[in-house]
Amino acid sequence: MIFLFGERARAKTVPIGSRHCAVCDTEQPFSEQLESTWFCLFGLPLLPIEQFAEYWRCEHCLSAYQPNALEAPSSVPLVKRICLYILLGYNQHAHVAVAQEICLKLCGFELTDSETKDLVRDISARHVDIVDYVQSQAAYLNGIGKQQVLEAAFLATHACCELQYEDRLRINLIGNALGVGLEFVDYAIQQSRKKNNYEIRRLRHLEPEV
Repeated sequence: MIFLFGERARAKTVPIGSRHCAVCDTEQPFSEQLESTWFCLFGLPLLPIEQFAEYWRCEHCLSAYQPNALEAPSSVPLVKRICLYILLGYNQHAHVAVAQEICLKLCGFELTDSETKDLVRDISARHVDIVDYVQSQAAYLNGIGKQQVLEAAFLATHACCELQYEDRLRINLIGNALGVGLEFVDYAIQQSRKKNNYEIRRLRHLEPEV
């Protein structure tokens, strides 16, 4: 007898009632989203192997939140950290207004001066590896959030220099940490290009401020 077995991803949606959505700024119906990998036999799911996503979702705007953390969608802290991480990598951290502009245009949330100082200090001291941090937060993101994170990485790189092979490698590493493939990374970049890169200006001709 031939046994056909393998793995399959499954998603489960559980309504959890109304919550205040920080994006909609009103009470909206929310659901809990659970995504996991199951062992399948003859195409039938039998045993759960690993849960790889758990987040709350606003059913109006589809923003994903870390459970019981509704101050901002779960993509917002990642967008802020990644923008500053890339600016630091190109020694352009003095131009924090670019990171603040990217965050506001992508997410609609401000990156304050005090947040910037704390994050720059944290990233410079390497208290947390950026790839490890992205991996630890990926379970709280849906496709919309992951796209925002990748667009933030692209726009920060776009601001700092021409997109060369080594620069695309940074974005691909973030995509890998998010658990998405190169096609999804390409899609996120193309979406930014279609929107004229959100009119983010380049800094390659500027010298870092002292």
